[in-house]
Amino acid sequence: MVDRDLHDFLEKLERLGELQRVGVEVDPCLEIAEITDRVSKAGGKALLFEQVKGSALPVATNLFGSAQRLAVALGMDDARVLGDRLAKLIADLSPARLEERLTAFSELSSVVCVRPKIVAEAPCQEIVEDKPDLMSYPFLKGWPGDGLPRHGGRFITLPLVFTRDPETGRPNCGMYRVALVDARRAGIHWYAGRGGERHYRAYQARRERMPVAVAVGGPPALVFAAMLPLPDPLDEMHFAGFLRGTPVEMARCRTSELLVPARAELVIEGYLEPGEMMMDGAFGNHTGYYSPPAEVPVLHVSCITRRRDCICPATVVGRPPMEDCHLARAAWRLLLPLVQLENPEVVDINFPPEWIFHTSGVVSVKRTEQTGREILARLWQNAWLCAARLLVVVDADQDVGDLAGVAWRVINNVDWARDLISSPEAETDARATGMPWGGSRMGIDATRKDVTSSGSPWPAEIRMDDAIKRLVDRRWKEYGF
Repeated sequence: MVDRDLHDFLEKLERLGELQRVGVEVDPCLEIAEITDRVSKAGGKALLFEQVKGSALPVATNLFGSAQRLAVALGMDDARVLGDRLAKLIADLSPARLEERLTAFSELSSVVCVRPKIVAEAPCQEIVEDKPDLMSYPFLKGWPGDGLPRHGGRFITLPLVFTRDPETGRPNCGMYRVALVDARRAGIHWYAGRGGERHYRAYQARRERMPVAVAVGGPPALVFAAMLPLPDPLDEMHFAGFLRGTPVEMARCRTSELLVPARAELVIEGYLEPGEMMMDGAFGNHTGYYSPPAEVPVLHVSCITRRRDCICPATVVGRPPMEDCHLARAAWRLLLPLVQLENPEVVDINFPPEWIFHTSGVVSVKRTEQTGREILARLWQNAWLCAARLLVVVDADQDVGDLAGVAWRVINNVDWARDLISSPEAETDARATGMPWGGSRMGIDATRKDVTSSGSPWPAEIRMDDAIKRLVDRRWKEYGF
């Protein structure tokens, strides 16, 4: 049965023995983060901190910190199932052009029982705070250097940020970290070109105040949909409905026309004034390094609505492996069919956690008339791979998850003068990539070539005769093993 909200999800995790309750008082500044980091790296359970210093509300972390819990969140045994469903849905669409297929998918998804359902009464509005105090909520400080000292370094790390295009009215939901400033102000950190940032630029051009709503919690599939870099024709709430197989219930905000998940834990309603910016401070990021401070727009909070039994979910990011690695793996299992739609030669993709998952990866490809260099150039044009700092391309018979095998291919198949490709013309704006070094990229073509760099035929790979392998299989115990 599909989880209606975070409470359903936590109850299910507890029944499965996947939830650890922490009953003693803990501090939301650094202590919860340190506990979560240790448990996450050890492959431990989801955590529910029932007594949080300075707040009456509990905090839940490491919710998606295992493949099993993520599968439970998405209502299936394996996240690969979603990718297979998406691939079949795309294959059934007749238009050949990518834009037409994506538009057709968006239209199709909106009628396959996933169009959001607007409700008049919402659990997320059971309590209304017209004089809100952001600092009374147990939002976390994850690392000692987070934020600016005068702001306390606390962030909302699992926010669902809702905005709307002022021209078309098309909504967007993105996961952009939110830095707390004081009782009624926060900074929203979105990267250049993302949906919310594009909406903000449109409001800036019109010199108009921009309504924003930040939802926290809700059906777990919403968190997954919000973190995905979906192409423009796809609406995140439609896609969340596709993931869940049932519509997402939405409610209208009290101070704007924005729609938010009716079963969120809490919703922060507010607005951005055109041109008003602030520094949000450093942030301990998934790379294991601090992201530098940046100028971000200021969210003025009009009100906060919440459930009576509100729980604040949060994630702690840092040097992998951590919870976000599991989310990223599932995301790529799901997005692979969309990458293959643009690049049909792609067989599989692996973003190893040790390589900071979504900025470096291994891509296996089928043999085509294109060279590995040409394939790399095309992959960098893909919306989901454009920020990849390192891409290694291997042949289809190499398992992308076998990093030892990939390394063997690189050492044997690469002529560094020919097959090491730098991309200095890449986007260098760190705001667009979320990385302090900007967007410079490198590729390695580790596929077999027709000839070596000296012009001689490419050597054959050592392989045992299949008949001998079957013989040895048959006689294995006879040998005394």
